[in-house]
Amino acid sequence: MSDAFTDVAKMKKIKEDIKNHEGGLVSMTLENGRKRQKDKIGRLTEVYPSLFIVEYTQDGSIPVEGSTTYVESYTYSDILTEKNLIRYLTDEEAAELKG
Repeated sequence: MSDAFTDVAKMKKIKEDIKNHEGGLVSMTLENGRKRQKDKIGRLTEVYPSLFIVEYTQDGSIPVEGSTTYVESYTYSDILTEKNLIRYLTDEEAAELKG
């Protein structure tokens, strides 16, 4: 069992990392049931004290102004428990995805 103080420190680090990448592109790996995962690319649009919001497009492309989008919210504990994984995309990676 992990130490409570360690978990608090990890949670603080996760919140800081997410806040520092607000507005950027992220790749989310979502647990989708037993041994199934779904990868999505979206924009980290809003960060709140207990959750954060990622914007996606219907067709799976990178969200840009004027495209049809939807949002999903995630809690920091989803990241802490590794139920969902987040990877921050660099400008170079985002440019490659845009084509």
